[in-house]
Amino acid sequence: MPSYRPDRIVSIDFWRGVALATIFVDHVPGNVFEHYTQRNFGFSDAAEVFVLLAGVAASLAYAKHFQRGGIAHQTLKIGLRAFTLYMAHIVVLVFCGAMVAYTSLATQDPRILETMQFDLIAKDPVSSIVGIATLAFQPSSQNILPLYVVLLAMAPILILLMRRAAWLALMLSAALYLSTELLYLRLPSYPLPDAWFFNPLAWQLLFTLGLVSGWASLNRERLPANRALTIAAGLYLALSLLVVHGGYVGSYDLSPLPRFLWEQDKTNLSLPRLLHIAALAYLVTRLPLEAWLRDSAFSRPLILLGRHSLPIFSLGIILSLAAQMSRIIYQGGIVFDMLLICFGLALQIGLAWVLEWQKTGFPRPSLPAEAVRAP
Repeated sequence: MPSYRPDRIVSIDFWRGVALATIFVDHVPGNVFEHYTQRNFGFSDAAEVFVLLAGVAASLAYAKHFQRGGIAHQTLKIGLRAFTLYMAHIVVLVFCGAMVAYTSLATQDPRILETMQFDLIAKDPVSSIVGIATLAFQPSSQNILPLYVVLLAMAPILILLMRRAAWLALMLSAALYLSTELLYLRLPSYPLPDAWFFNPLAWQLLFTLGLVSGWASLNRERLPANRALTIAAGLYLALSLLVVHGGYVGSYDLSPLPRFLWEQDKTNLSLPRLLHIAALAYLVTRLPLEAWLRDSAFSRPLILLGRHSLPIFSLGIILSLAAQMSRIIYQGGIVFDMLLICFGLALQIGLAWVLEWQKTGFPRPSLPAEAVRAP
């Protein structure tokens, strides 16, 4: 099994692995496991976890090298990483489009193309090519990587501000968030007559919170234990659980207050969702998990997933769509769904293991002297 560097925070990899597995499960609607994922117990879901930890990871990877003489180099590294994400998105989009098209042909049902929003390619191929190249064409389940690309593009400015003063980066980010919510700022999709499903102008605040948290970790700083804050976070999580399980989401209207203060809007990361992931992250950081995760065999598959997040996420999106199309073609029941989910997760863990082995190699146990044989 893999070993962990002393300076690596394995809990970040672990929770990122949990988020990746959860995203895969949630992207296969109707399966039995989706009733037990994060979105069933509060306002936020795995997308918020993924973006928050993306900010933490970006800070750990680049922030400490942002100094005089290294700014251009680190900005180039971030740009190359963003380009890698961009290319991954294009590849995943092509694979998913091919699967949806095949399913539509196999079932002789063109409604499948429409349901998955790939029908626009057939209706308007020229505009669709422009939309694909500019990240503005985002069919179903193809919207997280474009968000990540834009957030990484914003990272150099945010890191520079953060290194000068963390509060400065947070204030600028919060000001953009408020402007987005109050002025209805959006990035238009194309050729869809709509906007991006994940609005980067709003989600950048969560990414910035991750950046600042990662910077604090680099400087060996930690939020001091605060009994009142701990109680408040716990109460808020309990309240969100009550609202979600009680069926109260969407059943109340607090106008004339701005809608982002009380709606459950995922596209623009409404305040209840932002507060939920912040409260959840605060309580999790209070738990002494790091030592246990390093020693636990149970945590290792999820840690491996988190250490290779981009290829695992890309494979997960492809596999989740393949599972959806398989359910349409074969119309299996609960057992079929369980097999699809377990097989998909096993493939992702297997890929993570292979990537880890290719990158670092796993230590081989030494053989006893008597077991050594001459060639």
